[in-house]
Amino acid sequence: MAATYQPIDGSRIIVLDGDTVALPCVFPRPGCSERIRLLDIDAPEIFHPDCEEGLKWGLKAKARLAQLLRGKTVYIERDPKPRKDPYGRTLASLRIGSPSGPNAGMQLLREDLAVPYKTGAVAHEEKRLYWCGPDAVRK
Repeated sequence: MAATYQPIDGSRIIVLDGDTVALPCVFPRPGCSERIRLLDIDAPEIFHPDCEEGLKWGLKAKARLAQLLRGKTVYIERDPKPRKDPYGRTLASLRIGSPSGPNAGMQLLREDLAVPYKTGAVAHEEKRLYWCGPDAVRK
């Protein structure tokens, strides 16, 4: 079964950070938005950053993602069997302009505003060192 694509005006997408967005509700009410976690990338945290330098890069990634989406038609590329992360976010890719257009997450990777997604404590420490440096004091 092929992936499914949902077109949406990118200006309506709420960018939460460099790898998470929220889709607007048809009938707005608290908590009704669907949160999307971009597949295959990990951007620096902005809500619970490991260090000040990581926060700075996280804010850059968020701003760049917003810039990539604004004013464009964005296609949400979901697997035919919807997957969620441990936080209940839908795992998907965002394609810009068409279903075969540029992948927003991969663009952040190319611009060094995100790293490839990996799991586990070792991966978390590698990511922290990448964004914060070896001398960074953990928050």
